[in-house]
Amino acid sequence: MGVTRPVIGFVGFGEAARCFTRHLVGQGVPEVLVFCGGGTNHPPYTAAFRDQAAEHGATLVDTQAELVQRCDVVFSAVVVSTAARVGADIAGQLRPGTLVVDVNASTPSTKRAIAEAVISRGGAYVDANLMGAVSIYGATVALYCSGDGAERFAADFAPLGLSIELAGPVAGTAAAVKMLRSVVTKGIEALVIEALTAASLAGVREAAMRGICGPMDATPFSTFVDMCIRTDVLHAERRAVEMEGVAEGIRELGLSAVMTEAAAARLHASAALGLREDFAKTAQYTADQVLDAYAARSRQARQTG
Repeated sequence: MGVTRPVIGFVGFGEAARCFTRHLVGQGVPEVLVFCGGGTNHPPYTAAFRDQAAEHGATLVDTQAELVQRCDVVFSAVVVSTAARVGADIAGQLRPGTLVVDVNASTPSTKRAIAEAVISRGGAYVDANLMGAVSIYGATVALYCSGDGAERFAADFAPLGLSIELAGPVAGTAAAVKMLRSVVTKGIEALVIEALTAASLAGVREAAMRGICGPMDATPFSTFVDMCIRTDVLHAERRAVEMEGVAEGIRELGLSAVMTEAAAARLHASAALGLREDFAKTAQYTADQVLDAYAARSRQARQTG
């Protein structure tokens, strides 16, 4: 970054923004500006929020326009429901040459639209995605990034200790990976909550926890995923029926079986692709072959439907 370090700003000051602010200040970044315009924290800021910002080494500003005009690098770190609007606003306010780092968990199409707006005003855009929990990894959480500004972001911020992996120059590429990863991570969270709430109601929480975590702790997750894919094509229908029975048992405990019912529906959908017999005749096949067949059959169904 040379002798002169850029002025950095955060629009939004949630967990991730606070973590990165503290880290960057600790790395010697001379000034980090913050603007919040959310439902909880917004101008005029409370004394408690001003104290919180100061504790992290940040300087609060009263308008987003002021922050964007003063900063060389603007991080957008707001709630997803406002990310598109905030991104468009930042694009309309920035100076040419400004780097916009969008760490929101938005859809690929949303990030592409914001990128186009930023680039049209002479800025550069980074589709940045947190690939882990800040509460666990802190400022070293992996940032999976694409966009025309991604290489610049890596060159400037990797020396400051951020963990940046590049996914190419096209905005939305990294967001697509983040989105699909979230299907698994948030899906697991929802499944675990449903299963262990049911276990608590049934009085078997400790045993259920052992039954769930023991095999998972003993097996690499990649091995488990490979097994799921390869066996789904053969056993989805049987497993769907099993899950329908499980859903009934959960409802008998007085709990809504939202995720269990969804799992049964997903398994029925796999079985409905009609690929079981093809793979049952094959002595050996890979998870990639199953997924390729699923994708091809799904495309056919979409085209004919």
